[in-house]
Amino acid sequence: MDFLYSLYDALVGVNVPSDKARAVVDAMERDMGTTLATKADLDATALLLKRDIETLGGSLGQRTESVREGLEQRIESVREGLEQKIESVRENLEQKIETVRGNLEQKIEALDMRLSQRIDALDGRLSQKIEALDVRLSQQIEALEVRLSQKIDATRDLLQKDMELLRSSMTIRLGSIQVVSLGLFFAALRLT
Repeated sequence: MDFLYSLYDALVGVNVPSDKARAVVDAMERDMGTTLATKADLDATALLLKRDIETLGGSLGQRTESVREGLEQRIESVREGLEQKIESVRENLEQKIETVRGNLEQKIEALDMRLSQRIDALDGRLSQKIEALDVRLSQQIEALEVRLSQKIDATRDLLQKDMELLRSSMTIRLGSIQVVSLGLFFAALRLT
């Protein structure tokens, strides 16, 4: 109020008619009461803004934690699924190898019996042919084992590559989520 009296005195002091000086002071008083913000108004607005930012920060923290937990669960689920698939593939390969080995052993035993019967019936010439046939069969068995080993190695390499791709994909997704979270965090900090 002292300011308004000083303003009135200053206006009268520069030869402004008193009724006009009074009108200026009244208009100023009305504006200060309705249009202009006081320090208390600014403090109340700042307090409301601070509460809103704190609420937003808490909500953002909860959402970030929720996203992190969800990602951890999904990664764990994918890891368990891959472990099950790898175990299943390993068991299937072992069964197939065992089946092939059993079949080869049966075939070798059957061939050996037939060859033994022929050897008994034939003379020394056939024993040389049987030995040559035995060498060829051993080479074929070794070649088959080498091919099976290569196929197993190739399957193992493919599984490792798939797991590496999945790990890279999840790392990129997690990094993207962290970048978005940091962006939201810094945006919230700018508002304060």
